[in-house]
Amino acid sequence: MGMTIFDSKNPAGRAGLELGLLTAGIVTSLANAHAAGLQAAEERKERRAAYVYACELAEARGRADELGRVAIRAVRHVASLEAEVRRLRVALEQRQAHINRLRSAA
Repeated sequence: MGMTIFDSKNPAGRAGLELGLLTAGIVTSLANAHAAGLQAAEERKERRAAYVYACELAEARGRADELGRVAIRAVRHVASLEAEVRRLRVALEQRQAHINRLRSAA
């Protein structure tokens, strides 16, 4: 069996050595626990950032889909307005031609 403070020629020195080794072990354990805690916190931060990014991306895609639908409706509306303008121009040309014929007949 190893030497203890009870059978050592220098029990105070032996107790100090054992206390120093015990303290070093505790400090090492605390340092490892602290490092593991920091790593876990960093991983949680990264997971949270990834989650926020995924949520924002899904929201942006939803907005883009809605904007696409709005754009399609707008293009269809513009096309119908252009068709109406063409019909009105033809009607005005016919009206003007009729007025011109009435003037030249008089």
